[in-house]
Amino acid sequence: MSPDFDPIEAHLTMYMTTQAPHAIRTVIALVAGHVGLSEEKIRVIASDIGGGFGGKVPVYPGYVIAIAASVLIGKPVKWIEDRMENLQADSFARDYDMTCELAATKDGKIQGLRIKTLADHGYTDAAANPSKYPAGMFSICTGSYDYGVAFTEMDAVYTNKPPGGVAYRCSFRVTEAVHAIERMVDRLALEIGKDSAQLRMENFIKKEQFPYHSPLGWEYDSGDYGPALQKAMDIIGYDELRKEQAEKRKNGELMGIGICSFTEVVGAGPSKDFDILGIKMFDSAEIRVHPTGKAIARFGTKSQGQGHETTYAQIIAQELGIPDEHIHIEEGDTDTAPYGLGTYASRSTPTAGAAAAVAARKLRDKARKIAAYLLEVSEEDLEWEVGKFFVKGAPEKSKTIQELVFAAYTNHPQGMEAGFEATHYYDPPNLTFPFGSYICVVDIDKETGSIKIRRFVAIDDCGTIINPMIVQGQIHGGLTQGLAPAMFEELIYDEDGNMLNGSFMDYLVPTSVESPKWETGHTITPCPHHPIGAKGVGESPTVGAPPAIANAIIDALSHLGVTHIDIPITPLKVWNILVEKGVIEAV
Repeated sequence: MSPDFDPIEAHLTMYMTTQAPHAIRTVIALVAGHVGLSEEKIRVIASDIGGGFGGKVPVYPGYVIAIAASVLIGKPVKWIEDRMENLQADSFARDYDMTCELAATKDGKIQGLRIKTLADHGYTDAAANPSKYPAGMFSICTGSYDYGVAFTEMDAVYTNKPPGGVAYRCSFRVTEAVHAIERMVDRLALEIGKDSAQLRMENFIKKEQFPYHSPLGWEYDSGDYGPALQKAMDIIGYDELRKEQAEKRKNGELMGIGICSFTEVVGAGPSKDFDILGIKMFDSAEIRVHPTGKAIARFGTKSQGQGHETTYAQIIAQELGIPDEHIHIEEGDTDTAPYGLGTYASRSTPTAGAAAAVAARKLRDKARKIAAYLLEVSEEDLEWEVGKFFVKGAPEKSKTIQELVFAAYTNHPQGMEAGFEATHYYDPPNLTFPFGSYICVVDIDKETGSIKIRRFVAIDDCGTIINPMIVQGQIHGGLTQGLAPAMFEELIYDEDGNMLNGSFMDYLVPTSVESPKWETGHTITPCPHHPIGAKGVGESPTVGAPPAIANAIIDALSHLGVTHIDIPITPLKVWNILVEKGVIEAV
């Protein structure tokens, strides 16, 4: 992060890797307005960012100190941190102690859920939560299941750890919420002796029940959970795996199968409920088409590798018929981009992508008026196909979008405003609710406790898919990132609060070596209120992977009386359990 204060112009330019440039500018203006740094004199530029995952949303003390130093000396200042500093002092997530209770009938019909959470937030709260939701969207913890009663409460505590509570690649605590309900469903299946897939199928919210009002107040937009789980079961060969598992247990081998059928809540959010520091969580798109039919589109979001440049261009191309290679996408500069709340919580396509579609449709409406003028027909006599308007019954009489754009600058109807550009600030009517079903198969070595993921099938439903390759990339990366908390990543402190694993020598991050071959697929259940039916996908795999892996490992040990293991589930934890259960002898 590098602030550059110009004392002559009293102007501050901040170069930084932030996920929310406009929000950062506003916060700095609110904090530093008394020294003359009003918002029109602050520019935030976020160029290429190699990942964000929620950790690059907050305003850190280092930002404020660096800005103060630049203002004081009138020169550029750079604040940097190395990897060890980042690991030890940056914000952290997932430090939740959850006590969960699930009520059900003897045959497994879920009746109610109760969760009590104690959350460690470090010495100060790093979470940029919507004001109305200090605990984030944890109340999605009722999951994909149909029941009428739920209660959850959360206490946050301050400790001597770094700033805590950041929403690490999840939509404000959805990962923790899904882990709770999906572990409880597996625990219920074990308790009543029912197959965990069958139990889920019997309790799923049915397709015809949508829009569905959850016990804790969410309105799920659309869903079709059964086919997603069935598809995962068919791909992985679920019934045969269960038979194989039974045979292996007879021979003393440890094999487990774990399922996670999750529902996410993303796309924050509707202004009636969602704001950060009072700023409503809309997002924006500005499309400007030049006379030659080439376009530039600017957005209030900020990509960190999600492929916005591809996705947004495709949305506009589909709406207007301008080839996507002729659409330039810009983000991250507060002097040029329309105001937006940034990229996190899988909100870019649900909000800014929607804004792009609506702005493009405004332009298409203008193009229709110009086409009617040039073709000397009424607007009602025109039909649209991607890239041109033509006269009904006379398709040879047509005007391409390029011709219409040129006319907007050269031959538009009298009284019409010249030019061809539109801006839209999209306020979503509801959140979006992507979902999926993941199945994991593990083998455990009894002698060492080492865990091998043999297969992992992930079926996601993110509504309308804009670019399959972008979605696949998001899912593959997210699955590896979801593997991390399930089996590897953990910050360890001693009794005095000293971190014991403050470098990558000791803090385990999975690489391609540790990652299995991810098998992916999808179902498509469009969002009914989004302009193109998209829901968002970037955080689904980090939500669904941890409980699927944990459930598989615990399933491998369940016949020994194991009902739960806290994540990360390491070989040492498994080995100690095997010693405790008398499966092997300690050496």
